[in-house]
Amino acid sequence: MKAISLGVVACLFFSSTYILNSFLSAKGGHWAWTTGLRSFFLMLMLMALLAAKGQLVHLLKAIRQNLQVWLVWGSIAFGLAYYFLTYAASFGPGWLVAGVFQFTIVAGILLSPFLYKDHRAKIPMKALLLSMLIMVGIACMQWSQKNGSYTSQQLWACVSLVMLAAFVWPLANRKLLLHAEESGHNLTAIQRVAGTAIGSLPVQLIMMLYGYSQSGIPGQEQLLAVLTISLSSGLVGCILFFKAMHLARHDAASLAAVEATQSIEILATVVGEVLLLGIAWPNMTGNIGMVLIIFGLVLYSMPARRKTLQIPRPLA
Repeated sequence: MKAISLGVVACLFFSSTYILNSFLSAKGGHWAWTTGLRSFFLMLMLMALLAAKGQLVHLLKAIRQNLQVWLVWGSIAFGLAYYFLTYAASFGPGWLVAGVFQFTIVAGILLSPFLYKDHRAKIPMKALLLSMLIMVGIACMQWSQKNGSYTSQQLWACVSLVMLAAFVWPLANRKLLLHAEESGHNLTAIQRVAGTAIGSLPVQLIMMLYGYSQSGIPGQEQLLAVLTISLSSGLVGCILFFKAMHLARHDAASLAAVEATQSIEILATVVGEVLLLGIAWPNMTGNIGMVLIIFGLVLYSMPARRKTLQIPRPLA
C-alpha cells in the first residue's frame, strides 16, 4: 500500500509535465529547449541536494564504475523518452499525451520476460487484465475528445511519439533498477534519479544546442515553466516514483501495480487543462473512462490484492 500510495502522489506531480508542455507549445516555446533544460535543471537541483547531504561522492563513484550503463539508460529515460513526450505536445493536447502514455502500464508488464531471469520474468496475467481495464478507460477518454481542433495527421503523430515513449521509459527505468541490484550499489531513490539525470547530460546538451540553432535563447516564460516542470515532475515526482518502484522491485505484479498508478496522470491533466487552459470537460464517454481507470486502481490497491495479483504473503 505504501508503494502504491507513493506512486499515486508522484503521478499527480508528473501531470504538470503535460499541462505545461501544452502551455509552452501554444506559446511557441521550442520543444528542444524544453527537453534539454528540464533534465539539466533537474540534474543541478539533485546534485546540490546530494552534495548538501554528503551523498554526491558515493553516486559519482558508482557512475564512474559503470559509466556506459548510466549514459545509455540515462539518455533513454531522461533524454529520448522526454523528447518523445515534449515533441508530441506540438501535435496534440496534453490530455492525449497523458492518456496514450498510460500504455506504459502494459508495456512494463510485456517487457518483463525480456528483462528478468527470475520469477519476475513471468507475466502476471491477472495484473495484465487489470492494466487492460485501465487502458479501456483511457481509450474512452480519448474517444470523447476525438472532435477537437487537431487534424487526424497531427493526432496520429502525437500518438506514435507517445507510444514510443511508453515503451522506452519503463525499459530504461527497470534496466537501471536491475543494474543497481546486480552491481550491489546501495543507492537511494534520490541518487538513482540524479544518476539518471547525469547520464542524460550528452542528450541535454545536444537538445539545447539544437534549440538554440532553431530559436535562439529561450524566453523568461519558457525558463520559468521548464523550471517548474523540473521541480514538480522531475524532482518531487521522480523521487517518489523511484521510491515506490524500489519498494516493489522484488515482485512483477507489485511493479505492475505501481506503474498502474500512472493512470492518475490523465485525470489530473484533464482537470489542470480545464482550469488553466480552458479546454472542455470530457463528455459522458470520457466520464465513463475516468470511472474505469479509478476502478482498476482500486482493484490494484485493495487489501485483497495478494490474491488478485498473486503476490505471495510475507513470512511471519
